Amino acid sequence: MRAAVVGLGLIGGSAALALEARGYDRDARTRARARERGIEAAESLWEAVRGAEVVLIAVPTDETPALLLQAAAAAPAALLTDASSLKRPVAASAAALPPTTRFVAGHPMAGSKTPGLDGARADLFHGRPWLIVPTERSDVHAIDSVQSLVRRMGAHPVIVEPDRHDALMTWISHLPHAVASALARAVSTGGGTGLDRFAGPGLLDSTRIADTPAGLALERALANPKALAAAIESVRAELEDLAASLRAGSASRVQDFFENAARTRRALENPGGSSSKRS
Repeated sequence: MRAAVVGLGLIGGSAALALEARGYDRDARTRARARERGIEAAESLWEAVRGAEVVLIAVPTDETPALLLQAAAAAPAALLTDASSLKRPVAASAAALPPTTRFVAGHPMAGSKTPGLDGARADLFHGRPWLIVPTERSDVHAIDSVQSLVRRMGAHPVIVEPDRHDALMTWISHLPHAVASALARAVSTGGGTGLDRFAGPGLLDSTRIADTPAGLALERALANPKALAAAIESVRAELEDLAASLRAGSASRVQDFFENAARTRRALENPGGSSSKRS
């Protein structure tokens, strides 16, 4: 399939490199940088999607519905898909698309420490899940085609419903961001001066995702605020348990806390390995 990519950030740039696809970004500097990276960057969305069989929209969630409409108008025969981090609002927007437009929502579960196009690479998706979210504009052939496209980029397609996708994102993405941000704030107020000179990998790795553009951070936090608030409360409960064990001087309870956390971390990294359930 001839592919086109709209939005040449980390995800879109990586997809354009992996698919050797024509791309477009509204920012002229990004288009110039994309050409330096070997991406055929068009000067307009219409030029980018002309003749494409599939168009990947790789922009923030709030920008995705409008660009889907533009892509549908510019390439009415093309299959549309996206890479936004929230799926319920995007799936709902499918109703506004022309009746003949095929649209399958998606979300690659991949990232990089280097943001934007500078972090893009053709193998970014290798071995990573790519969530496929059918919409009312998805038929079996369209879903199969998006799965084939995902496999071309080295990812593993996994079909989920919009509500399930967004519930997963609360725990996989939005909660870690909130916790990293809270840790960064706590360290800045309680750690005293000079931390910037002494901070090592533990603190830097744990707070890395706190350095996220404010617009994206707000989008994540408000995606499902009640669910995120409940998840934050669960983290607070864990920390309160640890604090109580420390105050009580209970080495066994503190050890159990850290051993359980280590088992859970290993299970996350190796899903087929040891159980993460508490003993």
